Amino acid sequence: MKKLLIFNLLLVSISCLYAQKFNKSGDMKIIKVNQEISSHITIGEPIEYVDISTDRIVGDLPVKNILRIKPVKNDTVKYKDGDTLALVTIVGERYKIQFNCVYTSSRSAATSNVDVKTDEMASYVNVNVDMPAAQMRKLAWHIWNSGNKYFDVTREDYKLRITLNNIYTFRGFFFIDVSIKNKTNIEYDVEQIRFKIEDKRQTKATNFQQIEIEPVLSINEGNKFVREYRNIYVFEKFTFPDEKVFTVEVAEQQISGRTVTLRIDYADILNADAFHRSVLF
Repeated sequence: MKKLLIFNLLLVSISCLYAQKFNKSGDMKIIKVNQEISSHITIGEPIEYVDISTDRIVGDLPVKNILRIKPVKNDTVKYKDGDTLALVTIVGERYKIQFNCVYTSSRSAATSNVDVKTDEMASYVNVNVDMPAAQMRKLAWHIWNSGNKYFDVTREDYKLRITLNNIYTFRGFFFIDVSIKNKTNIEYDVEQIRFKIEDKRQTKATNFQQIEIEPVLSINEGNKFVREYRNIYVFEKFTFPDEKVFTVEVAEQQISGRTVTLRIDYADILNADAFHRSVLF
């Protein structure tokens, strides 16, 4: 009798543990969707990958960290309240999450917006991401709030002074901090900012070589300023020989617009500062 009681208790314990495990793995987030309403899912980092398990839901990425989904209108198949239309998987740089899309015929009951917090997502190792954008921004804002380390790398044209403030390095990235001062009362409307590695001296136009590179991130998206402009650009690590120079070219939008170019020698790149441990962790 005693053995039977112990056996029954063990069965109950195992059943409880199994139920807990099942409930935890089956605790899927639910989005109520309606054919007339777009549902927006926002996560705190750029979205790297999306999977929608059926063709009953369509989606797109209006911006890097927002997934917009909506049920497909189908005249032959009528959705009923409570029907699961698709399983949506969203993968960011370091986190992932899944949603069950459940149909509702009520427009007011449909989920139009979901803001997902990091602690609601499952972490994973993305071998294709050396540094998450969130960490880049954190380091860039630290530079923004710190003092200048460079003072003599500057250029002035058309009463515009462009200056290198800082260069930092971390892992395989350079953080380049540049500012512009406008000494006129005329608003400056930025058309484009180009970054190039080019020859220091141009002897013949046919022999002049330049390589254009793109930043992976910048923290200031503004394109107009009256007096001052500042931005921090993040680049994947690059090198170039001493006979070349890294240039930052800022051009105005007007046809007769003002253009100013900052030239940064490789010696200045080699003097890039490092972040203090307290900033990194």
